Amino acid sequence: MARKIKNLTGDYTDIEVIRYFTNNDTEYLIYSLNEIDESGYTKLYASKIIGTKACIITDNDEWTLVKEIIKEIVRNNRDGSKLNIIDLDEDNLNDVILQDTRVFKLQGNLVNLLSENKRIKKEATINSEEKIEEEPEIEEVSLDYEELYKEQLEKNKDLEVEIESLEEQIDKYKELVDKIKEIVE
Repeated sequence: MARKIKNLTGDYTDIEVIRYFTNNDTEYLIYSLNEIDESGYTKLYASKIIGTKACIITDNDEWTLVKEIIKEIVRNNRDGSKLNIIDLDEDNLNDVILQDTRVFKLQGNLVNLLSENKRIKKEATINSEEKIEEEPEIEEVSLDYEELYKEQLEKNKDLEVEIESLEEQIDKYKELVDKIKEIVE
């Protein structure tokens, strides 16, 4: 679902929020502009929310942590395991300004897994007369494992062909090096 978010020039950009979550009291936004490269990978953007700005994640340790969280979300959604992540309400992004982002790519099926199974933390002010709302039940995600398996087999075949081609190139280079050695000697 597209959402408009303001950029530094004051214009609005249409983004697709893939994940908006918190970890150790830090908010992170992962979004897409629906850009797909020639290899079928989707270009994604990751930002750290500081106040009302979506900022680039500059610390390499923090970026490694965010990548590990992404892997964990994808793995848990693929396996149907419970997620240990707190998603945030995307309406909180209304006042956020896109400043800078970290760019990375994922395969389309992994982007889908990354965006599934969100458990949004509802913020509520509680008066003594109000009831605390229970969290809505999480929908089970059914995955077509046979299709995922077939995709992986196809990718493995493509990689085997590529490896074979590279090995042939290596052999040609070895022959060329041997010929050059003969000439030099």
